[in-house]
Amino acid sequence: MAFSAVQPPRIIDIIPAYPTGQAAVVYLEETTFTNAAAERAEAAVYAEAALAYTERNVPVRSIGVSLPVTDEQREDVAGVEALIDGRLRTMLQLRLDGQILNGTGTAPNLLGTLNVSGIQTQARGTDTHPDAILKAMTKVRTTGAAEPSAVILNPADWQTVRLAKTADGAYLFGPPYDAGIPRIWGVPVVASSALTQGTGIVGDYAAHAGLFLRNGIEVQVALSSDDFVKGKVTFRAGMRVAVVHFRPAAFCTVTGL
Repeated sequence: MAFSAVQPPRIIDIIPAYPTGQAAVVYLEETTFTNAAAERAEAAVYAEAALAYTERNVPVRSIGVSLPVTDEQREDVAGVEALIDGRLRTMLQLRLDGQILNGTGTAPNLLGTLNVSGIQTQARGTDTHPDAILKAMTKVRTTGAAEPSAVILNPADWQTVRLAKTADGAYLFGPPYDAGIPRIWGVPVVASSALTQGTGIVGDYAAHAGLFLRNGIEVQVALSSDDFVKGKVTFRAGMRVAVVHFRPAAFCTVTGL
């Protein structure tokens, strides 16, 4: 049984994962961060900082996929069950990637970065791609009081950056034979087709986002409806998960790429 190559999931790799036993995740969203830390003389009053939090909650959602497989396929192709198990897991992970970025928050969708209220935005305008991305990073560092952990770009937009050349034809981001780790301004780049071409995301996913797993990926096999008389079984893979953005200002979109 042949299958075509699919880009490995990447977005889920940049977000910390936490277990949850609840049907909804209750968390505190940080809306104000005022750092008043300062030097002080002996017996002087300590400067008073300001932090404001708003209680939020996001429901755990279910993501699933199924695949019917005939008895002949299971019997005649060595390792087919392990192959199907892996491909169904990949399907779920790819869908979760898209939900983490694009989910609307309307049931049964997760609430993805692009639809979180309070995230920042930076228009490219006449800037080059790298310049616009750095300006987004600056917003994350200043207004967001955070440090970008990843830059997410559609593969076509990353191609535009990677192919940038000097006037004499030298590649600005290194020669073609040197693949290396994709980075821009020192920050790892995640090239994902889950993100629509023309928009990028700069964010501190490492410190200000979380993936809460009620149930990790489970793959089950069973007879469904009239499967028995048709000589087939159905593989089913599912997971229950919620995504949280603890500090929206720690994320910034880059538009017009």
